[in-house]
Amino acid sequence: MKNEKTLKNMVIVSLDEKFAKNVAKTLADMLDMYFADCKELIAYDLINPEEVLQKCGLEYFKKREKSVVSNCADYENSVISVSYDLFKEYSKLFNNSYVVYLELPKLKLKEPPSKIAYQSRDEFLKNNSDMTLSFDRKAVLSAAKQIIDRLGDEL
Repeated sequence: MKNEKTLKNMVIVSLDEKFAKNVAKTLADMLDMYFADCKELIAYDLINPEEVLQKCGLEYFKKREKSVVSNCADYENSVISVSYDLFKEYSKLFNNSYVVYLELPKLKLKEPPSKIAYQSRDEFLKNNSDMTLSFDRKAVLSAAKQIIDRLGDEL
């Protein structure tokens, strides 16, 4: 486990963004921490991401995106929801965060990737998370409680 003195926040990631966001929000409320969603913060920062991408190009968009994710990673006392794509691209920015991967079966995902893509994403998240919790269904409150229980065991 990472040195608890350096941990700034907790990152919740899943292959189901909505589930991760809802669990992160619930967990933040339960732990009296702040909540942030990286994807929403990027949309807020760029106001209209599609238009920025179209007018300014991919390089500018990626620099702004990285800046927002970097700022998000520097938050303290926060539970942060991050999409798989953002986490994969910027996982190194979350070195001072406790990363929790909420694993769901492929069949439970709203837009399931191919079998090969699912396996590679699942493996990446397992290898880059401090905690992996597997769920058969999307039960937000139960997931938040399991994270708290496991944190108590690990801290």
